[in-house]
Amino acid sequence: MAAWRERSPARLTVGGTPLKPIQDFRIPAYSAAGSVDGALRAVGDGCQREDFAALRPGEVAFTGFGTCFLWRKAVNAKRAGAGGLIAQTSPSSRGVAFATLVVPTVGLPVAMMSRRVPARDGDRIQLTVDSTAGRGTTQDVIAEIGPSSGPVTMAGAHLDSVPDGPGVNDDGSGVATLLEVARTFGPRPPGRVRLGFFGAEEEGLIGSRAYVRSLADDQRREIQAYLNFDMLGSPNAVAAVYSDGDPRLGRLLRRARPGSERAVLVGNRSDASAFQEGGVPVNGLYSGAEEPGPGGKPRDPCYHLPCDTFDNVDMGSLLPMARAAARALYLLASAQAK
Repeated sequence: MAAWRERSPARLTVGGTPLKPIQDFRIPAYSAAGSVDGALRAVGDGCQREDFAALRPGEVAFTGFGTCFLWRKAVNAKRAGAGGLIAQTSPSSRGVAFATLVVPTVGLPVAMMSRRVPARDGDRIQLTVDSTAGRGTTQDVIAEIGPSSGPVTMAGAHLDSVPDGPGVNDDGSGVATLLEVARTFGPRPPGRVRLGFFGAEEEGLIGSRAYVRSLADDQRREIQAYLNFDMLGSPNAVAAVYSDGDPRLGRLLRRARPGSERAVLVGNRSDASAFQEGGVPVNGLYSGAEEPGPGGKPRDPCYHLPCDTFDNVDMGSLLPMARAAARALYLLASAQAK
């Protein structure tokens, strides 16, 4: 796998005003190293090459976060001759969440900047990024309990966190849930149950994708269902199931945790997508990240930030989600064992 890190803190100045790392801006994973000194140039959403028609070589492309993947905006900016890319994002009260370009080959300095920073078209931008990328290793941990053959019910969570982020909710909450499921089931679950603890999810779902690719066709077909548990203890939670997951599994999760669960579009944001791409029915539970929750505040104001510590986890949210995870896995494994 590709490994990326900042060797020293980045510096960003807008119109002569220095910004504060994390609070005002953050460098996404796989941003290239380099120094940029140029005018800020708005490019719309940056998802199409023609968005950059007015950009002059060496200028710093200025866009928003979302609409399409950040790497696509960066690739378009690079092709247009930009010296760098600034993507505005809505911060929590604690700072700018960490993000990733997913791929290490874009070759452009990129920064995520808070919408609270006053920035206008034509402002002078000075950006310095000191980062390095190379080959690295990660590990998945795969555990199986129950019979050694037959249909598999699988669930997963990711082991890693973002730089400078303890990751206790994202995704220590999911890992703790799976460990408790294993302890509760013991050596004799109602069927063949497999638990996946994946590495490098934050780097671009690397661990789960490698695991799915490692399976032969018949091994992949053995997996009858995959449930993903990523962020279950958000402090301003809204319990949700995946709207883009398997509807049957979604109904099962709603029955396992009766309440006012909402649907959330997950896309490629977590490990379930690796299994979905491999033809495995997937769904999952989720309590929220930056999305508005009760009172209009973020569901997890510490998402991808240094404050995602044990104190950030709401047990009142986590425990019902963990019980629902165990109940859903029990029902699925029981049905497949018949």
